[in-house]
Amino acid sequence: MSTESFDLPVTYVTTEAQLAEAWPAWEAAGLLAVDIECSLTGTHHCVMALIQVATHDQAWIVDPLPFGPELKPWLEKMATLPWIAHDWSGDGIVFKRLYDVEPSSIMDTMLLARTLGYPQPGLKTMAKLKLGIDIPKEEQDSNWMLRPLRDAQLSYAARDAALLLPLLRRLSDEAEALKDDPTVGPRLAQLPKELRGLRRRIHAYKAPGDDPIVHKVKKQLGETAAEQARRICELRRIWGNEGDVGAVMELGNRWMMARVEHPPVSLEALERTIPNPRFRRKRAAALWEVFRGESEHRAETQDSPEGSDGVLWSNS
Repeated sequence: MSTESFDLPVTYVTTEAQLAEAWPAWEAAGLLAVDIECSLTGTHHCVMALIQVATHDQAWIVDPLPFGPELKPWLEKMATLPWIAHDWSGDGIVFKRLYDVEPSSIMDTMLLARTLGYPQPGLKTMAKLKLGIDIPKEEQDSNWMLRPLRDAQLSYAARDAALLLPLLRRLSDEAEALKDDPTVGPRLAQLPKELRGLRRRIHAYKAPGDDPIVHKVKKQLGETAAEQARRICELRRIWGNEGDVGAVMELGNRWMMARVEHPPVSLEALERTIPNPRFRRKRAAALWEVFRGESEHRAETQDSPEGSDGVLWSNS
């Protein structure tokens, strides 16, 4: 079966007026399939780049970037309806962290699939097994922060939400058929408890402090190096959330550990550690500010006699 079988009419939403137009259809459906796309900086730090909403016969792609805080009342309104999601453990944290919004009810099709015994219940796998379609995932890690979005990105994003309702129907039919199975039945009976536990964990979520790499650097190299790592992590988040993929690709934890353990002595030395020429031209000077003060301090210490060995030479 082709992916086109699950392509619904799509509305791209960038204004409150368009949200107001969508609401009657959402309310009439009484159940929303919800998915999101984010910047590439991870669950705890990302920006929400898109919200995809689908009913049985239409999909909407809501662009959060033009809205700012004005989007929250609409999300709270959406949250009065039950939602279907796939892997709510991640998406739920993003909604909670950025908007403090939690749906009144959630069904996680990935958790349901795992309960039924599927060992790899990702959406691509389940779409193939239960709906007979291959989802092209080339766009999965694309840059969702750049505007305008490409047609291929919009199609991919809308389809991920549009698949959730038919997937839930197939999985629900399977669950009904297996409810008396001695292995699957008890797991299905525990599913509501698992979903409640998932919701409690998301409700209690608090954003972590420093990145794990900062703790590792502090333990191994001390507070000065940890502060440098902390500043690099902050730059990585800022630039990544602006849509600079190079920040995520170039400023990995291994690169960061190497730089703070053996700090560059000059901007030119730092530039030699950054392979990507575009990112190097754009960001090296700002990265150098992380190391410059400490480098100048080391140079001054090495140039002074007292700093070199603590003893002034004397012939007496």
